[in-house]
Amino acid sequence: MDYRSKARRARLRLSVLGTAVVALLATGGVLAFGSVEGGKSRSPHAKSSPQEGARSASPAPGGTGKRLTPATAPRVPVLKPKSSKNGIGTGFPHTAVGARSAAVSYWQDLSFVDDQAAERQLRTIAAGPSDPVVRKKVSEVRKLREGVGLPPSGGPPNSMTFTTDVKAVRLRSLDRKGDVVQVWMVFDRYATSAEKSTDDNPLEDQTDNLILTWKKGDWKVTAQPHWVRRTAGPRAYAPDSPYAFQDGWREVADG
Repeated sequence: MDYRSKARRARLRLSVLGTAVVALLATGGVLAFGSVEGGKSRSPHAKSSPQEGARSASPAPGGTGKRLTPATAPRVPVLKPKSSKNGIGTGFPHTAVGARSAAVSYWQDLSFVDDQAAERQLRTIAAGPSDPVVRKKVSEVRKLREGVGLPPSGGPPNSMTFTTDVKAVRLRSLDRKGDVVQVWMVFDRYATSAEKSTDDNPLEDQTDNLILTWKKGDWKVTAQPHWVRRTAGPRAYAPDSPYAFQDGWREVADG
C-alpha cells in the first residue's frame, strides 16, 4: 500500500471515531488521537541531509550479510532542549541532530487537545508571528475538539493527561544548505485520567511531520506554502523493513 492510500484510510478511520470517543468521554474513558498529513512530490532541488541520507541497504553489524532495518540499525540520539518557554522546549543546535531533536521534542510537547496552550506553544516555536503554521495547527486542535463533541476552545476533558512518544524519525532537507528540513515521525499516544492511570487502548504507530527552518538561532516550525510544496510523503514505516531503512527511517534512542 502506498503512503497516500494509507493516509486516506487513516483520515477515514479518524472521521468515524468521533461517536466512539464521545461515548468514552461520557463514561470517563480515554481520548487519544493522532493525524496523518500527506505530502506532495519532492522538489528536484531538495536533497537528503548528509548525516541522515543512507539511501542503500547496508549489511547488518557483525558481518551477517543481512540488510539493515530500522530495528537492527543503531538508534539515533535525540538531544534535550537547552531551555523552555510556554510549556515547550527550545534551544537546539544548528545540525541535523539538532533539527531531528527539535522536531521530536516539539511533537512530544505540543498540546493537541488544548487550543489555547497549543497557540502559546506554536507562537514560541513558529518561524514568525504571521507564519501560517500557528493558525493551521490551532485550527486542527479546534476541529478535533468539535469532532468529538467538545467546545471548540478549552482544556483537556475530564482532567486527562496525554503523553506522546516518538519512536522513529525520517529527516530530509528541503533546501541546498540543510537549513529547512522536513521531519517525519512515527509515534504512540497515551492518555490517563484521575480515574484511570493507564491507557489500555493507546493510539499506536501514527505518522505525522513538521517542517523546520533555522531562524534566530533555533529550529523553528513553518508552514509557508513555498516549503510545503517541496515536501514529500515517506515510504511506509515498518521496524523490520529494509525498504523503510533505505528511505531514511531510523528508530529513536531511549532518553
